[in-house]
Amino acid sequence: MRIDHIGYAVKRIDRAQKDFESLGFVFGPVIDDADRNVKIAFGEKDGYRLELVCPLDKKQESPVDQYLSNVVGTPYHICYQSNNFDSEIESLKKQGFKVIIEPQPAVAFGGKRVVFMMNLGMGLMEIVES
Repeated sequence: MRIDHIGYAVKRIDRAQKDFESLGFVFGPVIDDADRNVKIAFGEKDGYRLELVCPLDKKQESPVDQYLSNVVGTPYHICYQSNNFDSEIESLKKQGFKVIIEPQPAVAFGGKRVVFMMNLGMGLMEIVES
């Protein structure tokens, strides 16, 4: 697996995007993922990619709510690309990772499946199929 991006939970995607742009990051369009209740924007600089994630509708629960309850913005996951999506998940389970959000298509990746897994030593990991 290779690293695809670092995910940042942010309260205001427009403000975070502006601040990262001042560091030289270039962003694509903001994507509304109603299934997960989040807004997403991918930025890139010098071959590094990051993902800004904020709640889409603050009246509904969002996967980043817990991260934003005490901070304004924070890195919260590393995403890896996998050519062997299903077998990588099984291998990680044997290494002590637990599936937190089951594999499902993601609009931000053109319908490719993503899974979120947790390990106490590493924290949250996202895997996207290549």
